[in-house]
Amino acid sequence: MNLVLLVLLLGAGFEAIAQTPQATTAAEPLPATTEPTEPTPPPNRWDYSLGAKVDMGNLRQPGQMSLRPTLGLRYGRWRVGTVEGANWYRFGQALQTSALTYDWIKTSKWQTGLSASVINLDQDADFDAFKSGRKTLRLRANLDYKFSRQWLAGLSLTQDVLGRGDGTTVSPTVTYIQPLDHDSAMLLSAYTTWGTAAHWQSTAARSPGSALRQDAGLGSWGAQITYRQRLTPRWAFYSQLSASQFINPVLPSGQAAVVGGQLGVIYFSH
Repeated sequence: MNLVLLVLLLGAGFEAIAQTPQATTAAEPLPATTEPTEPTPPPNRWDYSLGAKVDMGNLRQPGQMSLRPTLGLRYGRWRVGTVEGANWYRFGQALQTSALTYDWIKTSKWQTGLSASVINLDQDADFDAFKSGRKTLRLRANLDYKFSRQWLAGLSLTQDVLGRGDGTTVSPTVTYIQPLDHDSAMLLSAYTTWGTAAHWQSTAARSPGSALRQDAGLGSWGAQITYRQRLTPRWAFYSQLSASQFINPVLPSGQAAVVGGQLGVIYFSH
């Protein structure tokens, strides 16, 4: 009799456990469709980078080596500087500008930018706006297209909007990117520049010992190779070697190419 009662009690207990799934599922999270959601805070639109570089403008003249700070700053579509996290994929591409730039269109394939800078027509200076001499405002429009993970093509157009002698230029570029691993890559970038006669005359006037060119045409070429390495999610290192040369008759015959280099470290805020 006791054995029968024990079996009945055990059976009742198992039945009670089987009939209480609601109690256990009530403590489980609700499905994603019914789960209450908290408002997502708006993204921080500011992005910046800080760094330093050793700049060797002409390796034929080692005395020109200098240590300079670098700054990249972005707010929305506006940015200053080429060294900033959102544009790291294209860092090392030729003819990048550090002037105030507005990123007009930016997709996975296309990128366009509009920028403006003050140009000194009488002397080649690092800070043209603060040096003596005639000045003008140069507008630049950049168009980049990403063919694949490894190939980028670009086009840069500049215009002297005040008509003071800087003229017009058109510069096609091509860049090959070779990833080495997840955090490093090598870039090889090349370009050439077509300009109006006014532009080449202005360029020659800023270069000592130069000869004037009287017509429009191709007047310069350049190439650079860049190695870049992510050290941590926020720190990066890069080295760069570049060469550029004017095409005769912008400069006297036999003018050697200018070869320069850079070494730098960058800290990214994001």
